[in-house]
Amino acid sequence: MRRVTPERAARRGIAAISVTGVLWASIGIGVRLLQDHAHLGSMAILFWRLVIGGLVLVVMVDRAGAQDLVQEARRPARLIGVAAGSIGFQLAYFYAVADAGVAVPTLVTLGLAPVAALAYESIEARRTPSLRTFAVMACALTGLALVSGTSHAGATIAPNPVRGVVLSVVSGLLYAGSTLASRGLSSRLSPRALTAGVTVLGVVMLLGPTLATGIAVPFTVPVVAGLVYLGVVTTAFAYVLFYFGLRTTPGGVAMVLTLLEPATAVLLAALILGEPITLARGVGALLVLAAVAALSLG
Repeated sequence: MRRVTPERAARRGIAAISVTGVLWASIGIGVRLLQDHAHLGSMAILFWRLVIGGLVLVVMVDRAGAQDLVQEARRPARLIGVAAGSIGFQLAYFYAVADAGVAVPTLVTLGLAPVAALAYESIEARRTPSLRTFAVMACALTGLALVSGTSHAGATIAPNPVRGVVLSVVSGLLYAGSTLASRGLSSRLSPRALTAGVTVLGVVMLLGPTLATGIAVPFTVPVVAGLVYLGVVTTAFAYVLFYFGLRTTPGGVAMVLTLLEPATAVLLAALILGEPITLARGVGALLVLAAVAALSLG
């Protein structure tokens, strides 16, 4: 059997997280369609996404993974923390979109997360980030600003912009924290076991709030298909890829790689929702892709 070298493992990790970013780019489209056509709330959509994804993941986990997960559950603080952070950043982002539109929350959440992750890793390692790291981050954040910040939201789209920005900051910090916290778990648990554990815990945490706010969904083909897509593709499959990539990719680099999400989201919004691609958004997408290419070459 051919031995997997560290360089090859690193490339696989970068590829896995890059694909994850592209898949996550379709989450907003799916949620938007469910909200518009089925009038579902963010809490219900997230809950059913986790339920469907959790069922798939439980089936995917093998006996060894299940045993490791049971062993980890004996000291569950880290696992609970990662699950809470994952749920928290998603809910904070959804509610921020309702308050401030899509552009500002996307910029703040996805822009703040990699900065916070890289800053934490530098402090932890007691080193100053290299000039190349600063350059890549500047390129990525500039592109992200152009991709996400070129819309002019009015009062209808952004009824409470201040609260939306605050929620976006919370979302970005929780995103960075849950990603960094999951690195230790990803070295002890298989990607499928880790994703299953986090997802099942998420269902348990959301059950009470979802029952209180409304758990019912219309049982129609488009709604079921949309929820199945969100649960199977963007949850089960995407998170397995994400945690697989984290095994060989530093958390800060992983954060930057997932900036592919807003760049891809612009293209999907144009193709599916008919949103125009402006020159600024096109340039921004290219800058984000350039940052990802620089990381891959490094």
